[in-house]
Amino acid sequence: MILDIKSYVSYNLSELFKRGSLIVGVLAALGPAILISYLILSGTTAFTIKHVSNFYCMLGMLAAVLHPLYFVNRDYSSKTISLINNSKQNRKKYVLANVVIALCVSLIYAALGIVLLLVTKELGVPGELKASFLLGFSVNVFLLVLTFFLFGYILLLYGVRSGAVYGILTALLLFFHNILINVLESTNNVFLSNIIENFPGYFYPVMVGSNPLSPMQYFIGCLTLVVLLVLVLKKSERIEI
Repeated sequence: MILDIKSYVSYNLSELFKRGSLIVGVLAALGPAILISYLILSGTTAFTIKHVSNFYCMLGMLAAVLHPLYFVNRDYSSKTISLINNSKQNRKKYVLANVVIALCVSLIYAALGIVLLLVTKELGVPGELKASFLLGFSVNVFLLVLTFFLFGYILLLYGVRSGAVYGILTALLLFFHNILINVLESTNNVFLSNIIENFPGYFYPVMVGSNPLSPMQYFIGCLTLVVLLVLVLKKSERIEI
């Protein structure tokens, strides 16, 4: 059996639609964002367009990471991965195919987020919506989804149970950065502050829907992404047939 990347990606993306997983994830992303948009437009709160973006990313990014990770977990937990792991070439193709799925999912969520922001801005939500912000938003979504997907992937490859992996990702994307924010606010140590601010587990959840990252953060983010991809490929290559 030789894995065809295009067929694998097309089949699994269509399954996301058919199973309704993608729709549920998008609704989870849009729900809080639409609610905060309504509160802004009704004059209940003085939030801006960036708050709409942040509320969209709050659950949206978690859903976007879990969508592609589901296929990896499904194949390994059901042992169907043994049909693919019959050659080193297939194992490499399998990794790349799932990365392509994660990329496609990130593009879907980025595109829907941009549409949401343009519509809410047109309705009268205050705040600047420059092209640089929309570009930074798109790149941030792409980097976050790919990075956290690969992190979850490597955990699965090392035998961490899927429930624990989902729990870790949920904690990292929804809660852990709040602890780091409190540490930043309570410390005067410049070195510690720089480490936290340039840690992907902090700047991705905090900055994804707010602002483009700094050049240093983009460099660290890209380097982290490459390292995780190499680790996943190397670990996959060592899997026994």
